[in-house]
Amino acid sequence: MSSPFATGPDISEQERIRSTRIGIIGGGQLGLMLSEAARAMGYAGTTVLDPTPDCPASVIAEQIVGSLQDPAALRQLAERADILTYEIEHISTTALQTLHDAGVCIYPAPQLLATIQNKYVQKEFLARHNIPVAPYCAIETRADLEHAIATWGYPLVLKARKDAYDGRGNARINGAADIEPALAKLGDRELYVEQCLTLEKELGLMIARNARGETAVYPVVEMQHARDICESVLAPARITPQQAAQAQEMALRAIDCLQGIGIFGVELFLDSAGRLWLNEIAPRPHNLGHYTIEGCVTSQFEQHLRAVTNLTLTSTALRYPAVVMENILGTRSGPAEPRWSTDYDREHVFVHLYGKRETRVDRKMGHLTVVGEDLAQVYQQAKEARAALSI
Repeated sequence: MSSPFATGPDISEQERIRSTRIGIIGGGQLGLMLSEAARAMGYAGTTVLDPTPDCPASVIAEQIVGSLQDPAALRQLAERADILTYEIEHISTTALQTLHDAGVCIYPAPQLLATIQNKYVQKEFLARHNIPVAPYCAIETRADLEHAIATWGYPLVLKARKDAYDGRGNARINGAADIEPALAKLGDRELYVEQCLTLEKELGLMIARNARGETAVYPVVEMQHARDICESVLAPARITPQQAAQAQEMALRAIDCLQGIGIFGVELFLDSAGRLWLNEIAPRPHNLGHYTIEGCVTSQFEQHLRAVTNLTLTSTALRYPAVVMENILGTRSGPAEPRWSTDYDREHVFVHLYGKRETRVDRKMGHLTVVGEDLAQVYQQAKEARAALSI
């Protein structure tokens, strides 16, 4: 299997793109948008591995139907690609490490994924590198939880260490009556608990890094959540320039410490005292970065591909003074049948539907991005456009 890094210094970046095959572990909406970017950039080919036949990415890429945990399926993907990357964290890092040890190029690295997959280990890593995180502790027994309550008081959030996303794997404990339901909800999973901060805003940003150590840092955005799922992303975040610079510096330090290669979604908390805390890192394109497709000079998906194939990283600047991304979440269960009650402003509103055949309550079915001059007006337009679509 050839590697794009084996090419000499005289080869052009365009030639490298044309000769490199991309393999993506996971074929959901992120795999779809990565595949779209790879095709637009001119990569030699794109193959995805996903357990669902006709997954969203299969309309663009070749698909291998198989489990993300299956070493044989992962090996098959590696045989069809020069670089492997992933759009989801729930992968067998043992299988990835075996491939890596056999010479397969995988970015971000399997060791990094193993650190990030376990949110408690991730917290430990960040704290060890003096990056501020909310107070936390391991929960092995009921007594550990009672000790945390005695130390910090209420509220707390009980969290699963692995396989938690969009609020799944979290249970808030506001008082003694919530302890048993929280423990029952999370069952026998490995747990830790985190002190709840008094939040002013939830922030995030995308950051890319290539094998040469070059970095590209995107603007800080503001995330609004409903039912623990990201509902809206506002760019730029309504914070001070000093807070934005501090958030970018904190994210940059974290990714440098991880020696990350690829693009990373970094979520942060801004508390009521104006302090920033790093919440968590995703080693892949992220929902908070969807606005970059129309809103920035370089989308998060193109930047990720540039990073993992060691190309020059390009501009992250906003193309408009104000950009808002609104998630399109399912509101019922059944066949997906998108319908608009009114038309929308096609000059400023960009709609992305992911091609999922079945809708479910709160399932991510698509997103829309609205661009303009004034953030408050763009935000209102985004809400109106979303309300006009049923799916």
